[in-house]
Amino acid sequence: MKSNLLANYTTFRLGGQVRGVIEAKSIVRLINIINDLTRKKSPFFILGGGTNIIANDRGYNGMIVKISLKGIKVSGNNIFCQSGRALADLISLANESGLCGLETLAGIPGTVGGAIFGNAGAYGREVSDFLQKVRILDGRKARWISKKDCGFKYRDSIFKNKPNWIILEAEFKLQKGTARELTNKSKEIIAIREKKYKPDIRCAGSIFKNILANSPTGKKLINQIPAAKIIGGKIPTGFLLEEVGAKGMKIGGILVAKHHGNLIINNGRGKAADAKKLIDILKTKVRKKYGIELEEEIRYLGF
Repeated sequence: MKSNLLANYTTFRLGGQVRGVIEAKSIVRLINIINDLTRKKSPFFILGGGTNIIANDRGYNGMIVKISLKGIKVSGNNIFCQSGRALADLISLANESGLCGLETLAGIPGTVGGAIFGNAGAYGREVSDFLQKVRILDGRKARWISKKDCGFKYRDSIFKNKPNWIILEAEFKLQKGTARELTNKSKEIIAIREKKYKPDIRCAGSIFKNILANSPTGKKLINQIPAAKIIGGKIPTGFLLEEVGAKGMKIGGILVAKHHGNLIINNGRGKAADAKKLIDILKTKVRKKYGIELEEEIRYLGF
């Protein structure tokens, strides 16, 4: 294991010290860890790939439980996958097995558990579209819950409001396809994504959620933006940010990408406090111009 520095566990490469980091490589091990921490009344934070986290440079006064459950298997048109497995591995196995549905999610970083937690998606599809059920640790025992019970919405799920629920594994039901075509499709998607997210870029992905055009917030914007900017029923937050001059803005070593208003990068010398400050400034600018409140897609740790 790495040191107890959060920067080593987040793709933004930000974050100070924690009390300790415990890795769970099996469900039994994870249950024992959670029971022990709960009994000791020790605060803890569940971490997967650390791809959408901004961690405080002052650290976190608790334990990090690193989910490393990586089991995966194909059964007919279904794939069972544990939560610590990289989403990329799940997509690759589905493609190689000629099972379609997940191929357009290629290039999304992080783990399967993280993708379910935030209902990750791209190109009109979401990870929940193909999910049958999820096995969770609910604070007392491990049990399966249905897709319906997961409360999936756009970039949201019940898990965000259930801090004691830990995603253990999931079952996905896919359709038959052609392995070669699916693999090629994923390669095309990855090539497109890498123009925005360069390999090894220090970032947490898109900072803010896009806005559903038929939501109350979206309806406020309809008459303020060109109709052509509404794509797939969503208003790209990147467009709003670009309209308020976000591109290239910088505080310390944290900057908004020059090619995308909804992408904030750590140049290697960034501080978490500067990232939080820049995010707050961007929210204020959009609020003043459009009268709406942007909602973060990222999560804060230790603030």
